[in-house]
Amino acid sequence: MTRKIIITALTALTFATTGWTAESGAEDHSKERVGLAGGAIVGGLAGGPMGLVIGAALGGWLGDEFDTERRERNDFEARWQEAEATAASLNEAVIDSERRLSRATSTHRRESMAMRERVRDALDVQILFKTGASELADITRERLARLAELIADMDDLLVHVEGHADARGNPEFNAQLSAHRAATVRDILLRAGVPAGQIIVDAYGESDAVAAIQDLDGMALDRRVQLTLIPAGTDGRVAQE
Repeated sequence: MTRKIIITALTALTFATTGWTAESGAEDHSKERVGLAGGAIVGGLAGGPMGLVIGAALGGWLGDEFDTERRERNDFEARWQEAEATAASLNEAVIDSERRLSRATSTHRRESMAMRERVRDALDVQILFKTGASELADITRERLARLAELIADMDDLLVHVEGHADARGNPEFNAQLSAHRAATVRDILLRAGVPAGQIIVDAYGESDAVAAIQDLDGMALDRRVQLTLIPAGTDGRVAQE
């Protein structure tokens, strides 16, 4: 009887390892074959021919479970590797974006500083007035407002406004006239957005007038407001109006 069980088990083992897997011929089902053969042998030794059938069925089920687990593990590893590759790609993209942003920021800072230097060097403006007047023509006011908008955000610079008058007339009157001229320009700057704390106002009257009384063109240059940009922190005096 024992001999029959052994022979039957060996026959089942042969079927499990050859005939039943001949169609696939792949190593992927090795665990399944082991399950079939192992189940058949155990079932055969334990319960004869009927045990062989039950054991073979149990072994096939175990083989399927092993194969399913292997496929799931392989799928998980494949998804994990894909996720790692995606994360690495995104990380590289973020690093590249940060590098580009840093370069753009650095370039913008250099260009901004260069523009400030050019504006500061170029802004040495003389605004001329008519004899005895402290008001400006509309076109002059508009041009001054556009200039003020350009320098409104330059918080590291101060605008020095200097009022002047020619040598004709009473010195006291000329002092007041130069202060009114400076105040006119200051008000335009304020309305254009230049902060009051960035504006320094001085009025010199006729003290800096250089033209002779007979020199009408020279006196026209003496009736002026001088605008100059200076670095923040420079001491200045506010005109007494």
